[in-house]
Amino acid sequence: MLSYENSELDISRVKPAIAVQPIGSMEQHGLHLPVSTDTIIAYEVGRALTSRIGGLLLPPIPYSCSIEHSNYTSTIWLKPSTLYFLLRDIALSLRAHGFKALVIVNGHGGNYNLKSIVREMNHRFGRKPLAVLVDLGGMYFGSRYAEDIHAGFHETSLMLYLKPDLVGGLQGDYKPRATRDFLDYMPMDELTPTGVWGEPSRASREDGEDLFKRIVDEAEKYVVDVLRRMGIVY
Repeated sequence: MLSYENSELDISRVKPAIAVQPIGSMEQHGLHLPVSTDTIIAYEVGRALTSRIGGLLLPPIPYSCSIEHSNYTSTIWLKPSTLYFLLRDIALSLRAHGFKALVIVNGHGGNYNLKSIVREMNHRFGRKPLAVLVDLGGMYFGSRYAEDIHAGFHETSLMLYLKPDLVGGLQGDYKPRATRDFLDYMPMDELTPTGVWGEPSRASREDGEDLFKRIVDEAEKYVVDVLRRMGIVY
């Protein structure tokens, strides 16, 4: 496995075929989790995935489409078009170096446009490199906590496993009387007074470890299947 901590010599000798790009966010995650929560989780999943499939782990992108959190001081958000152009330029740089695939590991649930971005890049640039999306949110929400979407059971458990020193005292649970698509219509602070949408009180390190391993297993299975079906040898 190679990463952005390796030298040019290391990378040029191996000539990896796959690059893995984690995307997180900088936004509030309640009073008990750091604003870098999405970035940390996406990076750790990306690192574990790269160690299994090989390739080059790129530095995580810490900003994304977080306008729903824009009323919180800690939030920095991008326009959807900015995220597209950023990923497009990364993909074109990788193409110039002969990479065959760019695996995007998304840790922020608000990046709804990533699926469209991946489709646009693959059709516009002839799958050179092939863009593959691993959306962690879709993997979280398959559990019994389907509406636990922000700073709740899933993210708190993962952080207790990955970075327990960054987790503060667990605050109260809060479940808005709304579905997550209401974030299309109103900001987060009008839906929850604490920034929490879920049940952090149920979180545990053990659940975080189990969830992390399951996510990495599912991500590996999906990416390997896509690459094989698309005829990419790595």
